[in-house]
Amino acid sequence: MPGIGSVGKVAADYIGTALDCVTFQLMVSTGFPPEVPVEDGIARALQVELRAPVGRDDLLVLCGDAQPLKPPHMYNLAGEILKALASYEVTDLITLAAYVGSSEERVFGVATDAELALALEEGGVALLRNGIVGGLNGILVGLCPYYGMRGVCLLGKTDGEKAVDLAAAEQLIGVTSDLLGLNVPAEILAWTLRRDQKEGEAAREKRPQRREEDDRAGYG
Repeated sequence: MPGIGSVGKVAADYIGTALDCVTFQLMVSTGFPPEVPVEDGIARALQVELRAPVGRDDLLVLCGDAQPLKPPHMYNLAGEILKALASYEVTDLITLAAYVGSSEERVFGVATDAELALALEEGGVALLRNGIVGGLNGILVGLCPYYGMRGVCLLGKTDGEKAVDLAAAEQLIGVTSDLLGLNVPAEILAWTLRRDQKEGEAAREKRPQRREEDDRAGYG
């Protein structure tokens, strides 16, 4: 679901596209923001999609346009999502989110039981020892045991300043792919990231040099 830096959403959308997933179920919430996205003149409701990769029956990918604005609606939508997943006999849920903070680690993980937490560590994922995971990405994991599922949340480190943090999303894609054996390449995302970095550097080079008199004049 969308969150800080769109880290989890970018990663989930990318994985869904890379695995040629097909949408088979849509969900909406009365708690979504009062707006509709428009693309090429076509409007549609904000929604959550359940997607399935072509040719395999052991994986589903969940992607959402938005999170509900208020906690009661978050819990209601989480319940609807988990009911749907339980009906498809899903046993394990992984949500993708963002971590804002100072750390050398690029990806953190939390789990709903000690066995899963150990599996994350053995897979090279640092555990988030204390703290909270906010929003629907956290609520989904927290409610998993009530629906007969195990839950994991992977959090990609971001500075929280970018509207879309592709570097953090790339880290999540890599870890998720390794843990699940998806073999999802991130070349396209890496190319986009390098392009954005080059464009950013070019923009900085073209920026006028600050002068003392500019500072006095309030030059921004």
